[in-house]
Amino acid sequence: MSTETQHKPYVERIVSIFVRILNTISGVWLFAITLLILYDVVGREAFGVPFHGTNEIVANSVLSILFLQLPLSIMQRSSLRTTILFDHVGIRSKGIIDASSYILAFLLFFAITVGGWPNMIESWEILELEGSGVVSIPVYPIRSLVVLASFLGMAVCTLLTYESLVRPQDIHGLDPETVGE
Repeated sequence: MSTETQHKPYVERIVSIFVRILNTISGVWLFAITLLILYDVVGREAFGVPFHGTNEIVANSVLSILFLQLPLSIMQRSSLRTTILFDHVGIRSKGIIDASSYILAFLLFFAITVGGWPNMIESWEILELEGSGVVSIPVYPIRSLVVLASFLGMAVCTLLTYESLVRPQDIHGLDPETVGE
């Protein structure tokens, strides 16, 4: 176990492991989608036999892959940031700016979770399908994934808000002894 892992609180380690697993799933899914598109293009152009349902599968997969990668992206602080003000403030102010950003992200994920919950439940009740013609793709797993990933996003934002307010020097890789405002 690395030193960084040993110092992380238990909850943070569990969330970190879970979001990494989701990110791995998204990578495998993305690779599978790549192969599906390749198969569809080669089948269509070389043999006149496309893979029916490619459009529906890809359309639903894009949203799923995005939401699977989102919690880890936030946890690794890989989100886009404008640093016009951020680079010119002290470490405590950086922590407050970070915490404010994570609170806003938490509220967004909360809205997605609350707003998506009834649709997810209804989707499971009716076993909702999308598509026309030859192929129908189940939508209920995708709706569930969006709600689950949003819930995980809320957990990640909560952890990062806490770290930003309590240990801002750790987030920005600064030595607490040399940190000044």
